[in-house]
Amino acid sequence: MEAIEAHLRRHRGTEHVLSPRDFALARGWYETGVPLAVVLVGVDRAFEATPDATALAFCRRRVEELAASGPLERARGGGAGEASTPGDVAEVLGLLHQRLVELPRPGFALALRKTEEVQDLLAVAARPNWDYLRRKLMEIDEVVSVAALEALSPEETGRIQVEAARAAERHRGRVAPAALDDAVRRLVRQRAREHFRLLRVAVG
Repeated sequence: MEAIEAHLRRHRGTEHVLSPRDFALARGWYETGVPLAVVLVGVDRAFEATPDATALAFCRRRVEELAASGPLERARGGGAGEASTPGDVAEVLGLLHQRLVELPRPGFALALRKTEEVQDLLAVAARPNWDYLRRKLMEIDEVVSVAALEALSPEETGRIQVEAARAAERHRGRVAPAALDDAVRRLVRQRAREHFRLLRVAVG
């Protein structure tokens, strides 16, 4: 979800938090196996046609047309798309590992170790268990997000929380408080990752 929010933010030029309706739409795509790369390219095409689009729902037709058309050429996806083969995963993990090594903070030690464990698995398994691999990658992303948030200085944390709260204010009164709180939490975690330039590695 964070990747979709970041993509919409780049197109709109402003902060963007998925509304409950858009969150449910994105969750539905995920549950039916629509690749993240397809969603992001669909968003690109929707904004090419309607530059003033304001929500993920405006992109639904483009995304679902792409999903129905079959496999998408990965060349269009670039860095925004998801890794879809063990080789892709190894490449993204390598970039994350390199960045974690560059961060001399003990809080990232667990994330570094878990990343190295999956790298070792990919090095010896020609055909790893994909479901197991997905779970391990989601686990890495969770550990990295927590570590990034904890590694922020109090000043950085305060700045990001203020930024997230301002973004949420536009939806207050139109979104259930619990959903809004969850959106703020996700935005803060994503901003912490962006602050340290930490890639996401989860697939699907």
